[in-house]
Amino acid sequence: MMRINLLPPEILDRRKAEKRIGWVVLAAIGVAVILVGVWAFAFLNLRGQEDELAAIQQQVQTTNAQAAQLAIFEERAAELESRRVTAAQALDGRRSWAKLFNELSLVLPSDVWIQTLSADQATGLQIAGYAVDVANDSPDAGHKAIAKMLVRLADLDQLRNVWLSSSTKSDFEEQPAIQFAVSAEVVDPTTGATQ
Repeated sequence: MMRINLLPPEILDRRKAEKRIGWVVLAAIGVAVILVGVWAFAFLNLRGQEDELAAIQQQVQTTNAQAAQLAIFEERAAELESRRVTAAQALDGRRSWAKLFNELSLVLPSDVWIQTLSADQATGLQIAGYAVDVANDSPDAGHKAIAKMLVRLADLDQLRNVWLSSSTKSDFEEQPAIQFAVSAEVVDPTTGATQ
């Protein structure tokens, strides 16, 4: 069987064109739907980003308000650090006289008396006093106490160049004694520098 089409070719072309128009309209509707979908997705995404931005800006404002309240602590910390630096500069090179005198009291032999003791940064340490002596002893026993004192003073970290300035036999409150004078430089035990 053979098909015969009796319609004129113009009508056939028009029907083909109508079918194409239907497909074009359908494609245009599909593209429009896709464009509307993309636009809706972009719009919703933009809304979400705007909401997230607003939340972040609110959080920044809250954080800035809290930081402003805590700024006083930063100011206090800076002030405290400044005071600490000032105190460290003021105390740098300062001698611990109390520690030195405490160590002196611990190392002095029991048979030595201190009559005068002076110490300052310029002249150092000056000690004058008496040591027990026995009358008519052939090897002078009183000098052993003075020698022991000199050795112990030389072992102190805060003293350097310990010297016996003078040593003479004399009487102390009508008892035989040796009068002595000792000098030493006072140093910083951490740096070893004298003042």
